[in-house]
Amino acid sequence: MMKKLCVLLLLSISLFATAREYTFLPEDIPAMKQLLGSGNLQAGDAIVLKDGTYNNLGEIHFTGKGVFGKPITWRAENPGRAIISGKLRLKIYGEHLQLKDLLFYKAWAIGHDMIDFQKEKGVYASYCRMTGCVIDECNDPGKGMRPNEGDEYWVGLRGMNNRIDHCYFANKRVGGLILQVWLSADNHLNNHLIDHNFFGERQPYGGNGAEIIRIGHSWSSQLESRTIVENNVFFRCSGENEIISVKSCHNVLRRNLFYESAGGLVCRHGHYNVIESNTFIGHNLRGTAGIRIINQGHTVYDNYIKDVESFGLLVRVGVYERPTAETNVKEEPLTSYHRVENVDIAYNTFLNSSLELGSGRGEKMPRNVRFAHNLFTGQSPELKIVRADEVLPGFVFLDNQWAFPDANSLSAVSYEQVRSGFEAVDTPVGLGQKEKERIDACIYAVGPAWYEAMKENVSYIDTYR
Repeated sequence: MMKKLCVLLLLSISLFATAREYTFLPEDIPAMKQLLGSGNLQAGDAIVLKDGTYNNLGEIHFTGKGVFGKPITWRAENPGRAIISGKLRLKIYGEHLQLKDLLFYKAWAIGHDMIDFQKEKGVYASYCRMTGCVIDECNDPGKGMRPNEGDEYWVGLRGMNNRIDHCYFANKRVGGLILQVWLSADNHLNNHLIDHNFFGERQPYGGNGAEIIRIGHSWSSQLESRTIVENNVFFRCSGENEIISVKSCHNVLRRNLFYESAGGLVCRHGHYNVIESNTFIGHNLRGTAGIRIINQGHTVYDNYIKDVESFGLLVRVGVYERPTAETNVKEEPLTSYHRVENVDIAYNTFLNSSLELGSGRGEKMPRNVRFAHNLFTGQSPELKIVRADEVLPGFVFLDNQWAFPDANSLSAVSYEQVRSGFEAVDTPVGLGQKEKERIDACIYAVGPAWYEAMKENVSYIDTYR
């Protein structure tokens, strides 16, 4: 047994003994590209970029097989001082690869995805990580900033068990997403982690296709992704009315901060998603919103939604039932709206934010929706129930609290089922402290600490929250 242990120890030592550090200058781009794409990099190797601008890398591949605890790392020698600019198509594929401390500034995509976690269909990234990086002002100068003037994605996340963390993304102006999680029929259990990132300002785009994060597509919406999006900040992300668009199943979105962002967190397609402990601060700016629920099996728990102008919670009417294997998608397209059913909405706080139940066209009313232990409070109640006689039978209201200056305002609501599920109370103490703790937990733990623009945005939130 001792002999075997010694052999294993020697093998382990030899595995990492050859780890090397390769250093490159901007004039070394051809040699750097050759090494990154060669497949010869070993576990623990590091490709280090000296200060300077690495312009027009074109198509570049980063591949290899690192191991747990010994990734192959491509990083800046000094965080943020190695700048990647110009035309770029970066393909990351292999195992345990790490992109670290790089600044992508005024780069743009050759083709569709600027950074793509695959080589080609079927050749993906696994256990790879993008950490401490910045993508800022990366817009193709040949494309416009309005719908139908061209689009591109910044990051296409594919494969399995990849992570994007402590990055900063801001100032996308052309169409397309910041981050797309791609699913396919044979590779959809992603288990990705998107955490502790700062998603900075995106101005209104004027049409669809300007989400910050989308998980799946309509065509893959009935598949499981199991992606986690947690502890991120979305600051003035106002490209369109969906900041995060969930289009797959069994994802978790928790402890994120949405600050002055004109849009909402939307369960557009897919089922069994968990929306937990997120914070929305709108300051009553136009278009700011909370959570929109469509489809089935979701859990909406412990969210704090304050001063949003559009809606705090919207539960939509469906056009069709949930798709099954027998569904004819030509007659009942996956792009449509499906019935809300078996949804639990509990322990949330809606402060100066409206509740909107039964909006939209369609005849498939919500069914078996539990609305329990929520706090609905503010200056005046904004409760919108469309086609109440048809919508309300699908809800169960249980042990909610209603706190408005006029404690009798609940009696003005004509729906007995709603009234019986709320108790009029004084506004609870401690909401301000709860809000402060949630914001502090987000803003001081996200993004690359070295990037000045991010620090300025964090300072703004700290000052004006």
